[in-house]
Amino acid sequence: MPASVESSPHACFCLTESLEFCYCNPAWDRFARENGGTPNVLAASVLHKPFLQFVPEALRENFIELFRRVRALGRLQSQDYECSSAQVFRVYRMQVYPLKPGSGFVVINSLRVVHPQTREVWEPDDASYCCKLGLIHMCANCRRARRNGDPEIWDWVPAYVERPRPEMTHTVCPFCREYYYSAYLKPKESAG
Repeated sequence: MPASVESSPHACFCLTESLEFCYCNPAWDRFARENGGTPNVLAASVLHKPFLQFVPEALRENFIELFRRVRALGRLQSQDYECSSAQVFRVYRMQVYPLKPGSGFVVINSLRVVHPQTREVWEPDDASYCCKLGLIHMCANCRRARRNGDPEIWDWVPAYVERPRPEMTHTVCPFCREYYYSAYLKPKESAG
């Protein structure tokens, strides 16, 4: 691995051609620990596992298409995404570099925007967010929760971000679908 990737302050990783983790730099584990990541997301646990296993189902199609495009074009492709905590708003840029054909990809995640959260805060009222099936729908990107009874309203509920609930399921809110993923994701049918 090039010394620049190994010593980068940005979380970097390499994937095989079949999108399995084959390397994570030290910044990967540092970011995970600083943000309350559990041991199952540290480098030792993700190596040799499929990248898509760690991607919410609602975004898998996006990432499959991104890596397909990188390989087809043979050059860097990038995509911004939100990765906020309950207290800090963050936007990262994922840069995907193709290695020689058959050798996989290098991915660098660089922080682009960071500031304290300024979203209007909603208290966790499960009745307001649980759908008929008892699930809380959270956007896999911005982490806002969909309000029950109105699938177009998504609220910032820091308690759900700080302490994810077992009944949470991930999807993509209309804003993130349009703003971050419109090039790769098909329009969403309404869900109950």
